[in-house]
Amino acid sequence: MPRLWHGMTWGDWRALSRGQWARCRGDLRLGLYASITALSLGNSLMQGLGQMIHGRALARTEIRPDPVFILGYWRSGTTWLHQLLSCDPRFCSPTSLQVFMPKSFLMLRHVMRPLAPLWLPGRRPMDNVALEADSSEEDEVALLVAGAPSVMRGMAFDDPEAPAMTDDIADLPEALRADWHRRWRAFLTAVQYLAPDRQLLLKSPGHTMRLAEVLRAFPQARFIHILRDPYEIAQSNILTAESMTATQTLRRTMPARADLEDGVFRAFRAFHEAFERDRALIPEGHYTCLRYEDLRRDPKAVIKGVYDAIGLGEADALEPALDRMLSARKGYRVNEFSMDPALARRVEREWAAYFRRYGYSRRSGWITEDE
Repeated sequence: MPRLWHGMTWGDWRALSRGQWARCRGDLRLGLYASITALSLGNSLMQGLGQMIHGRALARTEIRPDPVFILGYWRSGTTWLHQLLSCDPRFCSPTSLQVFMPKSFLMLRHVMRPLAPLWLPGRRPMDNVALEADSSEEDEVALLVAGAPSVMRGMAFDDPEAPAMTDDIADLPEALRADWHRRWRAFLTAVQYLAPDRQLLLKSPGHTMRLAEVLRAFPQARFIHILRDPYEIAQSNILTAESMTATQTLRRTMPARADLEDGVFRAFRAFHEAFERDRALIPEGHYTCLRYEDLRRDPKAVIKGVYDAIGLGEADALEPALDRMLSARKGYRVNEFSMDPALARRVEREWAAYFRRYGYSRRSGWITEDE
């Protein structure tokens, strides 16, 4: 199946791969490298044609009202919450096709949608969630494929020291921050252009670290923050790191599991430190928080509470579609894990602040308060 990088334009692919041929000599998946290079030329051509045909209309398109953002660490239930809220016909979200081809989808959407089984895996590699061309997807993928700064760039060549591989935009020089805003707004404008009368609903865990930049772009944005049991977050993220790296890397050699695990623990701490640093910037009445466990237990009641908390109006409009989705989901099974006691102790030790801040309980017998 195609990788994320197959949706890049030539300029963005060249910037991502610069210096990696020499650095990874003898360890590259050459066929994959060559196919991405070839398709990047076609994507650049489609981008140019799209600008010629749609450029004037895009320039007149405004993103109004400000979007609604779903926040939360990876594997916290953000995808399910996104899918549930996407049932509301007042919202529009980026689709799989759009995020995988962020600069060429305006020209290719009619061709690629019926061909989705050929280029899109039936399910996501880290869980059992089905993927379709029109499934709601996170704009982080679009940022990655569009060449914007993203921690996900490290999957390509296992090169965390390469430039622009961070989710905390505050760490970047002003020029790179401005470039990030430009690429992000260009993509969102194209999505809004195809749904001019609907409000953008965006889900990207990375935005939880970028509140200051998000509010700079959209000062009246509203935020829905979802939390989850930290033990499950740890297990699920380690699995995700393994599966995503295995499917997306352009190198033959996989990073060691211990390195992936260290990366998960390090990213989690940095993620929440950045969020706590900036959360006070959110205007009063524009933020609400919920737990994944409550959403699983009574999704309709939780969704109604979200609408009331941040002033999204009545939730009645999404109820018929919500009922259909919940009915279709009855056969879905959440990944189940057997927690290694050593991993549990590390979760409790290194993520102690999360336990305290959000009221999750430590599981007796894995670690003592003295540790």
